[in-house]
Amino acid sequence: MLIGSGGREFFDRFVAETLPGDGAPDPLDRFTRATVDRVVGDTLALSTVGHRVLFPFVKSDAPVIPFQRLGRAAGLGGPGPLALQIHPEYGPWWAYRALLVLDHEAPPGPPLGDGCAGCDAPCVAACPAHAVRVSGFVIDACHARRLQAEACRLSCAARIRCVRGPQHQYGEGQLAFFMAASMPLTRVR
Repeated sequence: MLIGSGGREFFDRFVAETLPGDGAPDPLDRFTRATVDRVVGDTLALSTVGHRVLFPFVKSDAPVIPFQRLGRAAGLGGPGPLALQIHPEYGPWWAYRALLVLDHEAPPGPPLGDGCAGCDAPCVAACPAHAVRVSGFVIDACHARRLQAEACRLSCAARIRCVRGPQHQYGEGQLAFFMAASMPLTRVR
């Protein structure tokens, strides 16, 4: 069972519940783990269902969990021009948070569908780096632009132009948080 968060609410709760200046490494990961563990524990407390929760940010000796491939298997469309899986309701304003592995079969939900299906892809024209393409995302072009242009370090014009889920768009601070967190990964090969 894939667990995700969509829109602003999860991040708003993180900001409200995280102590200012607590200095802990990866405070969002810590908050995510505590929240998911609490919800799963509360939900399964009275059941006999065995379970394990796996997180995309926890390093282990086990193989990396391919969350996007699991999302495809669960009925979500493949990565779109932004290299993100675009949720039909939340657009690009959502994230995988955990994988819940159960020792009992759970009834499948309806497929979510492909958020990019039928879209004219305004995200492509909005990208000043020309990294967003219908044929696939060009990571080196994005990284080169982010390293040079202040506007691309803490925001993403292409993501903002996505037509899916505009009512769920991250606030400026939330988008800046995630964009800043990804900066250490930004490099040109």
